[in-house]
Amino acid sequence: MKQAYFSFILMLSLFLPALIACRQEDTVAPTVAPTADPVQAEQEPANTVSGDGDAVATAVATNTPAPPTPTPLPAKRVSVMISAEPESLYIYGDNSLAATAVRHGIYENLFTSLGFDYQAQGLEKLPSLADGDAVINTVSVSAGDIVLNASGDPVRLAPGVQIITADGEFLTFSNEESVEMQQMVVDFTLKPLVWSDGVPVTAVDSLFSFNVAADSLTPGDKTKIKRTASYEAVGDLSIRWTGVPGFLDGTYFLNVWQPLPEHQLSRFSVAELLEAEEVTKRPLSSGPFVVSEWESGEHITLTVNPYYYRLDEGLPRLGAVTFQFGMDADQNLDALLAGQVDILTESNFRENQDEIVPQLLENEADGAIAAYYQPITVFEHIDFGINSAEEYAETRPDWFEDVRVRQAMTGCTDRQRMVDELMYGKVGVLHAYVPDLHPLYPDDAFMQTFDPEAANVLLDEAGLVDTDGDGIREWIETEQGQIVATTPFSITLGTDSENALRQRINEMFAVDMQACGIHVELYDIPVIDWYADGPFSPLFGRRFDLATFAWLTNVRPPCNLYLSRNVTGPEEQGFGGWGNVNATGWSDEAYDTACELALKALPGTPDYVTSHQDAIRIFSEQLPVIPLFPQMKIAVTRPTVLNFKPDATQPSALWNLFEIDVEE
Repeated sequence: MKQAYFSFILMLSLFLPALIACRQEDTVAPTVAPTADPVQAEQEPANTVSGDGDAVATAVATNTPAPPTPTPLPAKRVSVMISAEPESLYIYGDNSLAATAVRHGIYENLFTSLGFDYQAQGLEKLPSLADGDAVINTVSVSAGDIVLNASGDPVRLAPGVQIITADGEFLTFSNEESVEMQQMVVDFTLKPLVWSDGVPVTAVDSLFSFNVAADSLTPGDKTKIKRTASYEAVGDLSIRWTGVPGFLDGTYFLNVWQPLPEHQLSRFSVAELLEAEEVTKRPLSSGPFVVSEWESGEHITLTVNPYYYRLDEGLPRLGAVTFQFGMDADQNLDALLAGQVDILTESNFRENQDEIVPQLLENEADGAIAAYYQPITVFEHIDFGINSAEEYAETRPDWFEDVRVRQAMTGCTDRQRMVDELMYGKVGVLHAYVPDLHPLYPDDAFMQTFDPEAANVLLDEAGLVDTDGDGIREWIETEQGQIVATTPFSITLGTDSENALRQRINEMFAVDMQACGIHVELYDIPVIDWYADGPFSPLFGRRFDLATFAWLTNVRPPCNLYLSRNVTGPEEQGFGGWGNVNATGWSDEAYDTACELALKALPGTPDYVTSHQDAIRIFSEQLPVIPLFPQMKIAVTRPTVLNFKPDATQPSALWNLFEIDVEE
C-alpha cells in the first residue's frame, strides 16, 4: 500500500489517503434498518436493490409536490474548462477531478473540507460529542458478534481474538459469556433538499445509497462500511450511523452517505447502475443545477434545478454552466484570454507549473486574468538519517543524532528562497508536518529561521569545527584530550530521478550548506528503486545521509509518520516492518506519548487539541526532517468571475458552484 501511496503522490506531483495496511478481513454486511417512524405520506411497497444478499434499505414512497411557484431564473452563465471529459457522473463511478467538478453542480455537498477542517452544507450540522448527537455507549458483546479487534480489523468475536474493552484494557477473548466494549452512535439530519423531479430527498435515499455502496459489485473503498454495524433512518430527514463495537472513528461526523433517488433507481440492479444513463449521464439533481445537455467529446451543460431548496435565497447565481473538455494548459489559457472560457480549474495546471506560472504572472499584471494559487496537502521535506541501518551507520559518523546539528542545518537552509524560486512565492515555508495555517498549529511552536550565523554557532557548540581551514567542518575523535582522527562533514543527499522539483531543491540545499561548512554530494536513482521496501532500499531501508521526498498532510495531522513504532526495519528486531513510514529512524519518547494520545483522541475533545499541539511543538524543535514547503494547485478565471474560492483541503475548486457569479 505504501507503493500505491507513492504512486498517488507521484501522479500529483509530476503535481495528492493516509497509509492503510491492506488486510483480508472477515466481513459481514452491516445492518441497514428501515425508517423507525415512517414518513407521513401515502405508502406503497417499494423495490429494493440487493446485489449479493447484503443488507437492504427499505424505501418509503413520498408524494410528489406540486411544482414550485415560478421563480425568475438567472440568465448569467459561465464556461468552465476541465482537463478531460468525465467517464461518468455516478457518485460510485468516476472519481476524477473533472467528474467531481461537475457533480458539485448536481449533488448538494453534505459537507465541505475547507481550511483543514470540516463544515456542514447539505446537513443541518456536523454531529459532535459535545452536542450529544454523537455518543459513545457501553455495550455487551459475545461470541459471534462483529467487533473491531485490537489491531483495528472487523472480525467475528471468537476465542483468541484480542479486543479493547470499554475500560480501555486489552483482552484476549476466551469464551466469556459477554464482554463490554465501546460503540459509537451518530445522528445526522439532512436539510430539506428536493430532487429535480420534485420529489423530496429523504433519509431513505441515503440508506439506498449506503446499500448500493456496500454491495461488492460497486467500486470503492469499503473500509468504513465494514466498520458499520447499522445505518438507519429514524425520521424523514434523520439518519443514524452505528459503528461496530470497538470502532471509535476519528471522522465519525462524516459517516453519512450522499443520497441517491431511491424512487427512480431502485428498479436497477447494482450492476446495472454502473451503466445506467439515469446515474452516469443524466442523474436527478439535489443540487443547484441539472444536466441539460451532454455532447460527447465537446461539453456538458448544466441549467438551474427548478426545485433547488435555496432558490428563495437567490441561489444559484448563474443560469447555466457549461463544462468544456481540454487537454493543453497553454491552449486553454489562450481560450480564456480570448473570452471563450471563464474558468480554468486546477486540473488544467497539474504539470509544467514552472513553465505556465511566469505567463500567469504576466497576465495578472496586465489585469487579463485572476489567478488563484493554493497549497495542497503534499509537502516536501528533507529527512535526516538519524538512526540508519546498522551496516550503513557503521560507514560514517553519527552526524545527525545531536539536535543542534539538525537545527543548524535547518537554519542554514534558505527555504524562503526555495519558495520564491520554485513556487514563485505563492506558498509558505513549513515548520512542521502541518502548515502554520492549520487550526491545530500552536502559536508558540518553535520556528527555525534562516540564520547561517546562528547556525554556525550551533555547529561549533556541537563540536563540528574546521580544523584545517579548508572550509569544511570535521567530526573530531579524541583520546585523552588529543585529536586522533577527523572526518570531513561531507554527506550525501538523494532523491528520485523522475522529479525535477526535488532535484532543484537538492541543488539549492547543497549551495546553502557551503555557508555552514558542510559539503553535500547529490545523487538520484529511479523512482521504483528509491521508494522500494526492504533492507536494501536506499530510503526505507534507512541507507541515506539525507533524503528528499514528499508526504501527505491532512485535516488530522499525520504525527504517525514519525512515531518510534513506525521506524522501518525488521519486526523481529523491534522495528515497525519494512512497509512502514519512519525512514529517519528518529525516536523520541515525549513525541511518541503526545502523538499516541492524539491518535486515540476524538475530534472535539480536549485531548485531541492538546496532544496534537504537543506533538507539533516537539517535532518543530527536534526537527527529524527539514520541512520545506507544500506543493500548490492553480486555477484561473476571467476577472469578471465572482465568489470563486479554491481551498487547500477542498479537492475541487468548484465546491461552491451554487454561489459563483459573474459581473453583469
